[in-house]
Amino acid sequence: MNKILILTAAVSLFAILNLGAESAEDIVNRADEAFKGERVFSTSSMTVYKSEEAQPVQKMESYSMEKNGKTYSLSIYLAPRRMKGTANLMIEDDLWVRFSSTGRIRKMSSSAKKNSAGGTDFSYADMGDGGSGLSEKFTPQLLGEETVEGQICFKIELLASDSDAPYEKMIVYITKDTYRYIKIEYFESAANIKSMTFSDYREVNGKDYPFAYTMVNHTKPSRTEVVVDIFEVNSSRVQDRYFTAGYLESIR
Repeated sequence: MNKILILTAAVSLFAILNLGAESAEDIVNRADEAFKGERVFSTSSMTVYKSEEAQPVQKMESYSMEKNGKTYSLSIYLAPRRMKGTANLMIEDDLWVRFSSTGRIRKMSSSAKKNSAGGTDFSYADMGDGGSGLSEKFTPQLLGEETVEGQICFKIELLASDSDAPYEKMIVYITKDTYRYIKIEYFESAANIKSMTFSDYREVNGKDYPFAYTMVNHTKPSRTEVVVDIFEVNSSRVQDRYFTAGYLESIR
């Protein structure tokens, strides 16, 4: 009996040591590579479902870049008509919004980044704050392994390490074999307020990128489904002049 207990303990210890061979930060950084790039252009279609009723499809084009250690992102709504010309600009932790209804441009407070963007289940921060990777404002800790959508994943807890972090905690699930994000759970006040799942991964210029993802809200009967139509890395469409509050004035 003692030999069995010793053998079991040894196997468990080996599993723990093997699990810790790769740090949580390394795993997250590898998964983040799919979303990082010097100049990234994309177009996407978003459908919000409220109590299972589909709302008008929102179409958007997005530009992002990293330059001189800073991250920049610009999202411009193309449809529906009532939202055409609405735009969100983020430079590091600063956010400006152009409202199509009035044409006014407003610099938002830091707390506003947590607000819903365009009535979706994504916040402004979700749309524009990930260019530098999740480990930028969070401290990762490997919790173990878990099977999600039939795939064995690293389960990693990310605790906010920066006052500007959009959430107090996230739990991410990253596939062990391909380092793909499969699911992210978002927490506020110790509650899982929403979850995002990823699918339809495709390789583009060496990037393994998800062309479909869904954000499910756990505080109300709502979810937002996103389908990526175009994804370009090192795109010539991304120009420095887009990332200024002045450029927002030219959007129609």
